[in-house]
Amino acid sequence: RFFRQHWLPAHWSSVPLSSIIYSYRLNTMILKTRLFGKIKILKKEIINFTAPILGFDDCRQYVLLERETSFPTFWLQSIDNLSLAFPVVTPFSVDENYSIKLSSEDCEDIQVKRADEALVLTLLVVPHDILSIRTNLRAPIVYNPQKKLAKQIILREEKYSIHYYIMNNRN
Repeated sequence: RFFRQHWLPAHWSSVPLSSIIYSYRLNTMILKTRLFGKIKILKKEIINFTAPILGFDDCRQYVLLERETSFPTFWLQSIDNLSLAFPVVTPFSVDENYSIKLSSEDCEDIQVKRADEALVLTLLVVPHDILSIRTNLRAPIVYNPQKKLAKQIILREEKYSIHYYIMNNRN
């Protein structure tokens, strides 16, 4: 109880202590995740979302993991909920003409001066039917890798699909 009250950030109160081992001396954490088992991360790798991903209000800290697959996929592993990890992809790998405009507020939130300073990712939906793998191109995540700040934005124009199918031509 003392450890939870004095050493862990307040928003981690719901994360079981058995799932996190933190070393202040080395600034490392070992997380026991549902998908990846034990993973070791550096505190400086934690990405802070300035607003939560839609539908996941209690999760604001993530780490970006790269896993070997046949498709260029990364994972956003939640630090706040170790059972939660999102497969993400750069939208440029599914649509080479993809482009977005960031508002000045979005740039300010993730502390970039220009949109090209941000890494853009989209969440993947991976159902049992491989032909139904899709991504939401209208709600990308913009991420400042230098400041470790990110935000999901909703594009107002309907240029991009909410359900962009990757494995076939249903688009």
